[in-house]
Amino acid sequence: MSFNRKSSRQMQQVTVKTIEQVTPRVRRIVFGGNTLADFTVPNPGAHIKLIFGTKPNEPIDDPRKLRSQMRTYTPRYFNPNTKELTVEFVLHGDGLASTWAAQAQVGETLTVAGPGGGMDIPENLKTMVMLVDESAMPTAGMVLEALPAGCNPIVICEVEDASEQRSLSSSIEVKPTWLFRQELGAKPGTLLENYLPHVVANVKDFDDSFWLIACEANTMRRMRSHLLKQQGINKDRLVTRGYWKSGASNHPDHDYGES
Repeated sequence: MSFNRKSSRQMQQVTVKTIEQVTPRVRRIVFGGNTLADFTVPNPGAHIKLIFGTKPNEPIDDPRKLRSQMRTYTPRYFNPNTKELTVEFVLHGDGLASTWAAQAQVGETLTVAGPGGGMDIPENLKTMVMLVDESAMPTAGMVLEALPAGCNPIVICEVEDASEQRSLSSSIEVKPTWLFRQELGAKPGTLLENYLPHVVANVKDFDDSFWLIACEANTMRRMRSHLLKQQGINKDRLVTRGYWKSGASNHPDHDYGES
């Protein structure tokens, strides 16, 4: 399995069409507009840049000047027929994107750049193992929907509490193992990391499986190191992403844990 790191710089201004409160901490927002006519269907695990604070129909001459207004997200769904783009936001308190999503109203606009990156999933894949937190559940859903017939998904999801359980896909049925931080007083990433040996022990053939580890960046690095060094998993069978980092407000989208 490979990860495509190329990104599109194309920018489109979009309008909020619908808002759904999926769980107490997750808001699903659907954007639309004819500007999405040339938006390409993203690969599983792709990313987009959301640019906040732009005015309706405001031209952007130099996006580099707007870096402080940008945040990276997963394009959960894109429907090219209706020109609708779905993004899921975790409401984690004060923060540029979280604050915007918490108060967003239908009709508001923002600017989208991308998509870029994403996974190329082999047609003969037998087992897909995913250990993710809230930030990576949209990616997990995209991967599930791209798996070939007969592939066995093993999905571990760490969330705040039981109220955050939700379906990862409307078209693929899977029963994740849910880990709840609140009831154990655990810090983000701790439960995923502690559960990793259990998953390893139940994967029958490392040569027939691929792994996605996507969560807090420091935790991801430790899990990546364990799989590579202690378990001897081939790095070509492992995709790792640090979607956020404890103490950082705008973690870069290209954290693959390789350095």
